[in-house]
Amino acid sequence: MKTAVIGLGWWGKVIVKSLHDSKKINITHGVDPFADKMDDFAKEYAIEILSDYSQVLENKNIDAIILATPNKLHHEHIILAVNSGKQVFCEKPLALSVDGAKKALDVCAKNNIILGLGHERRYEPAMKRLFKYVTEGSIGKVLHVETNFSHDLFKKLDNNNWRFSSEDAPGGGFTARGIHLTDFMVSMFGRAKRVYSTMSSIAYDAPRIDTMAANIEFENGITGIVSVSIATPFYGRFTVFGDKGWVEAREVNNFEHDDPGELIYCDSNGKRTVTNHAHTNTVKENFESWADAIIGNSSYIITPEQMIANIEIFEAIIRSGSSKKIIDIIN
Repeated sequence: MKTAVIGLGWWGKVIVKSLHDSKKINITHGVDPFADKMDDFAKEYAIEILSDYSQVLENKNIDAIILATPNKLHHEHIILAVNSGKQVFCEKPLALSVDGAKKALDVCAKNNIILGLGHERRYEPAMKRLFKYVTEGSIGKVLHVETNFSHDLFKKLDNNNWRFSSEDAPGGGFTARGIHLTDFMVSMFGRAKRVYSTMSSIAYDAPRIDTMAANIEFENGITGIVSVSIATPFYGRFTVFGDKGWVEAREVNNFEHDDPGELIYCDSNGKRTVTNHAHTNTVKENFESWADAIIGNSSYIITPEQMIANIEIFEAIIRSGSSKKIIDIIN
């Protein structure tokens, strides 16, 4: 499948590198406003880099588009790609509003397009094993989930960087990181019913939101807490509590490092079992799963319903954080 990556910033380059040896996705083009400064990168990965999205949309030899563009453009860029007859994969978040997400997914559904989404963390070996513990009933009835994903990789960026913009990243660190955690939650526990969140600028000056936390009540009664900081060294944890045990996944570093993940399972007798799970190329796994779904070899792991449910939580977190009120998603 001949593919173009739109947006060759940090993560766009990670995508190109991760798929360089893929037998299912052949990245032939890239689009970036600084195309004239990317000759070395283009040569290294044998891709043609263009400066305008429309050039890719008009190219009949390109089968699919991967969007790594600013968040506020995602749903509009999806619609343009689908209307040009392209398959589409979009980095998270799918959109910055439920309305935008629904519009994008409606266009995909009408044109029989399977939308891929950048929640590669679903493929982490430790998280897949955690999911199995939960679904097979090893911890009994699920009661509560607590999770945090923090790191300070953005501390060297200028305050005017789009990652700190209330327009492009209204949830602070949640927009880039925490939304992975609620994707896990939605995949396990379904839709959320209500949300209450707080956002603060403690370590950095506003408008940079460096710390956030949200309490989530799911439709089935399960409760959850998600928190993110962009001002602390790396920390990653996802814990699910049941009436017969609990299970916790821990990380020691971000994706681009090869450190293994750790899983702790506690049974009803309080016995803890610790296992380590080797790092894998989860970005490539996610993309190739999407490619397999396009040709009908399998179903894509992230359903449209789950995509919408996650943006419901995202939008509620933003609204609650600004209004200081509890936001009902389902009345």
